[in-house]
Amino acid sequence: MAAKKGGNGEYKDIKDNTGSWDKAKKYDDATLKDKDLSPEEKKKEEEELVKQLQEELDKLTTKDIIIQLMMSLSSLAYKKMGLPVGTNDKFKDKIQAKLAIDGFDALLKVLTDEVSAQERETLQSSLTNLQMNFVKIFGA
Repeated sequence: MAAKKGGNGEYKDIKDNTGSWDKAKKYDDATLKDKDLSPEEKKKEEEELVKQLQEELDKLTTKDIIIQLMMSLSSLAYKKMGLPVGTNDKFKDKIQAKLAIDGFDALLKVLTDEVSAQERETLQSSLTNLQMNFVKIFGA
């Protein structure tokens, strides 16, 4: 699992062990409309997309889903701490930020034996950043 963190500890991108989302073709309604395809061809392309997406979903593990949830909790915690300042001030909520951080912490404990030392260190570092920012913003 490859992950990069931004300045506030958030993961900026992540790939599961297969890198599967990078391999999936990306279509949207506009892409399909721009092509001069017959209704049958559009339907076939849409079915192929659904098939590819299902294949990628089938490759996901519980660990992948938990890590994705942790990244969501991390992002939510920063938002509920009002970070970045000036952008998320209106979302500042101490109770919600604490709940997101506590959820991240609990999930980290669940994953401890399921991730590599490097992944564990990265996740622990993210938790530490969340906790330090929380104390800095809201106090103890």
